[in-house]
Amino acid sequence: MRKNSNLIRWISIAILACFITATGVYAIENTSITGKVIKTESGVVLIRTADEEQYIVIGSNLSKMVGKKVKATGTVLNSPNGKSIMVVKVKEVKK
Repeated sequence: MRKNSNLIRWISIAILACFITATGVYAIENTSITGKVIKTESGVVLIRTADEEQYIVIGSNLSKMVGKKVKATGTVLNSPNGKSIMVVKVKEVKK
């Protein structure tokens, strides 16, 4: 099972790299954001920061953390369609 998870992660990274190259998206590596995990009506998991910025979560399933405040570290992707974060590390932030 662990082997499949790593394979899926690497395939996702490769697809994302192709997307970034094709669309002019730029990435900021090793960035941390803090905010509340929310789930949209369409099922997309986001992190909403205190200043109301929203980041689509990529590379990690945070659906079990909906409603919790987290600090997520990863690569932030900025595109004309919005911001995303490819999460490599996540930690719940206690209030």
